[in-house]
Amino acid sequence: MYSDAPGGDNHETAETVARKLGLDEYAAEVLPERKTDVAKHLQAQGQIVARAGDGLNDAPALAPAHGGAGWEPDRT
Repeated sequence: MYSDAPGGDNHETAETVARKLGLDEYAAEVLPERKTDVAKHLQAQGQIVARAGDGLNDAPALAPAHGGAGWEPDRT
């Protein structure tokens, strides 16, 4: 299984998360539209795509995935 994380966070945060999750690759500062393109590209290659997001702006990236989870973190 291949795993990646195109995230909108900065490089340090993205690297830390990827390392903790044991991901093969990660990308930082990725806009939601680009996340959608990545999901569609992987699906075109026959990959199963799952995505997770922590905000409303992640909805476009979650929509094309085979499975996804979204949540709004407590920002208080």
